[in-house]
Amino acid sequence: MTGLRTFAPTVLVAALGTTFGSALVIAPGIVTQAMGAAGLDDLAPVRAILSVVGWLFLGIALYVGAIVTANTCATIIAGQTRTIALQRLIGATGADLRARTARTGLLVGAVGGAVGILVGTGLSALFVTVLRGDGFLPDTSYTLVPWELVLPFVAVVLATWGAFAAGSRRVLSVTPLQALSATVEPSHDDVRSGRARTVWAVLLMAAGALLMALGLVLSPATPAAVLPAALGGFVSFAGIAVGATIVMPPILQLIGRIGSRDPVVLLAGRNAMRAPGRSSRATIGLVIGVTLLVTFAVALGIMQHVVETQMAAMGDGSLPADAVQAQRDFFVQLNAVVSVIVGFSAVIAAVGVVNALALGVLQRRRELGLLRVLGLTAAQVRRMIVTEAVQMVVAAVVTGLVLGTVYGWVGGQTMLGSLGTVVTPVLPPLTVAVVVVGALVLAVVATVAPVRRAMRVSPTEALAVD
Repeated sequence: MTGLRTFAPTVLVAALGTTFGSALVIAPGIVTQAMGAAGLDDLAPVRAILSVVGWLFLGIALYVGAIVTANTCATIIAGQTRTIALQRLIGATGADLRARTARTGLLVGAVGGAVGILVGTGLSALFVTVLRGDGFLPDTSYTLVPWELVLPFVAVVLATWGAFAAGSRRVLSVTPLQALSATVEPSHDDVRSGRARTVWAVLLMAAGALLMALGLVLSPATPAAVLPAALGGFVSFAGIAVGATIVMPPILQLIGRIGSRDPVVLLAGRNAMRAPGRSSRATIGLVIGVTLLVTFAVALGIMQHVVETQMAAMGDGSLPADAVQAQRDFFVQLNAVVSVIVGFSAVIAAVGVVNALALGVLQRRRELGLLRVLGLTAAQVRRMIVTEAVQMVVAAVVTGLVLGTVYGWVGGQTMLGSLGTVVTPVLPPLTVAVVVVGALVLAVVATVAPVRRAMRVSPTEALAVD
């Protein structure tokens, strides 16, 4: 349970987070040194702004990584309940097991962080070499190993440690007899009866909604209203993440009714609802990724629409076509840069989704063997698993699109409300297409390999798996 090989996916998440953080820490120094070599003065404000933006996106990546790691840890431990039960029976306490798991979290974070630092520094050096050779960067020396590199490393290690502690809390608190009796995955009724989780989720979502409402009220007076609104967005989404096992099951149940006349599709929907904890852990990461991409796309779309409207009003419809096209090209480039930066956090979330879906299949070999014994063919079992994954992905995409549109509109309104106009959400069709197609491809890719591996085991051998 405490081996690094078991938690290899979380090592990858920690490495990705640190790689991203390293690049964001190194980039402001490279930009300011390049500007200094070009003879530009007053570089301190530029570096300060870039650093603030970099730490903002790093905070988003750490937030996503922590949730993905906690869900992955919970999924892995949920599949090892028999081992945990035997350890409890021979004298190990829940506190001992949680402490051991937390130490594993520190080790996983340290290994992933070290790998991420090396990869991030190496990639930064490669980009500097290429850009300096092309003449894009001045031919001067650049600092590729600033002292600030220790900050993303420490942040990732602490986030991973905290995620392991959170992910192992419920599973390692079960009694030996409970763990030996069956799986620790909660039923739908157990999920709904978690009062503490429900209270925290409602409080966080209510507090976030109030902060966003405060930002909207203050938006006509100052653009600084975006600060409480942004904080409200983080807090409210934290409530959604905490209450994922409460929020997602009803959505999964609704999506599962589509095409339920087909017995295989019906069985796929029932499987998702039978283990809502596992299904929620698999979907919440994708919800985060979709929400992030859509939020920034909507906010930038609103900003572009408002700027074009203001330019048309000032020019009284007589603006040159090249000026309008230049403005549009600027927003296209800005959207591309922001999408790449935010997309890295979405990649971290996608890794969590792939891992959760794959683990879910591999941990259900006994169940799959029983279905084949009862008469389902291998092709039907494969279709059931892929359908279940697609249902979860569709639920996550729909939820992320709704949340991202709301958050993006609140951000755009609070930033631009001082102009005296009420903005409307602008959802770019290209972003929606990329999100939907990418999510569906992710669902299929995440299940094909583990299903093929599970199908190699004969039904009788699968039933013997403990």
